[in-house]
Amino acid sequence: MNYLIMIALLPAIALLVYIYKKDGVEHEPINVVLKYLGYGALSVIPAILLEMLLSRVLYSSNPYLGAFLEAFCVAALVEECCKYFFLRRCWNEPAFDYQFDAIVYAVTVSLGFAAIENIEYVLQYGPGTAMVRAVTSIPGHAIFGVFMGYFFGMAKFSESVGSPAGVRFGKFYAVVVPILLHGTYDFFAMSMNFDSRFTLPFFAFLALLYLLGLNRVNRSAKSDRRIAGKDDIDDFLSRFGHL
Repeated sequence: MNYLIMIALLPAIALLVYIYKKDGVEHEPINVVLKYLGYGALSVIPAILLEMLLSRVLYSSNPYLGAFLEAFCVAALVEECCKYFFLRRCWNEPAFDYQFDAIVYAVTVSLGFAAIENIEYVLQYGPGTAMVRAVTSIPGHAIFGVFMGYFFGMAKFSESVGSPAGVRFGKFYAVVVPILLHGTYDFFAMSMNFDSRFTLPFFAFLALLYLLGLNRVNRSAKSDRRIAGKDDIDDFLSRFGHL
């Protein structure tokens, strides 16, 4: 059983190390990263309870409608909202001083969630499931986190430059975009179980997800911007007043 837990955790650990190293300007403190990894693991608890409730309420005997409701309105909606609930705690973190930091935090929360979920699946179905999930659902959760972090970082930067509209835009899309990506992924994955025609769309979408995620990480890392704090703004205004 110990080796099953280890192989269940390895993909999440590898992806966490990768995203941590992509933060080329200033690495986040390890203790802060571990804290948000714990938050991600903790987010599994409310997600399970809410999914159990919604699965009963939104049940449909039609397999296609049932897959749609389960994918978008149960799994994606609940899991991404639970992750976002804990991600919001980083808003006032002193270490959150660059836009890319939000991607680090969001991916860390997502991988904390994914690691616990993966342990459950691997213990239940064995090492074969671990291999499949290592290249599908675990990277999927990480990429959903990339986009959550990208827009959350945009919201934080918008606050620092005095743009309330930018804050609202960033926070809104930090939830909506991951839900749409997650829901589409789950819908194709669930539909493959009863209709083989969804197999090709699933793998095509997975490949697209990989490309979009890697592109977003690389572009965000290269164009990282410092988030001005109140002291920075006051200092700038003071200097500007003496010109």
